[in-house]
Amino acid sequence: MKFWGIFPKVALLSFTYVILAFYLDEGLGASFSVFPTLGLAMVFLGLALWFLCYLQVSKAYSEGNLLTKGCYSKVRHPIYSIWGFLVIPGFSLLFGGFMLLLPFVYWAGVLGFINEEERALEERFGDEWRKYAGKTPRFLPGP
Repeated sequence: MKFWGIFPKVALLSFTYVILAFYLDEGLGASFSVFPTLGLAMVFLGLALWFLCYLQVSKAYSEGNLLTKGCYSKVRHPIYSIWGFLVIPGFSLLFGGFMLLLPFVYWAGVLGFINEEERALEERFGDEWRKYAGKTPRFLPGP
């Protein structure tokens, strides 16, 4: 599996829905902004956190290491979590209308493809991955 993991597949699914949502909103006049200030804040916070995680994982990937520290010490897939709980919902709140369903489409894609990425990580890192996956939650930090 490449560096981007399942991101291209999830992005294609999500982007396809974004186009459909804009089309439906325009055709049905359903577009309305719900909480634009909150949405904008969520997007900016999410992008800042994403950038920090991206820097960590890109360094580890270029060195051929499994990253288990930093943001990856709390969840196995912090970048998907950040996009799924901050960036995508924030974007949805900015636009409203059918866009409010985008987080569900995003998570359906992530949950539908994540096993593929985890199998590739297990093949690449073996026991190190299995030990890490056994103690680290997928998307939400645990107790």
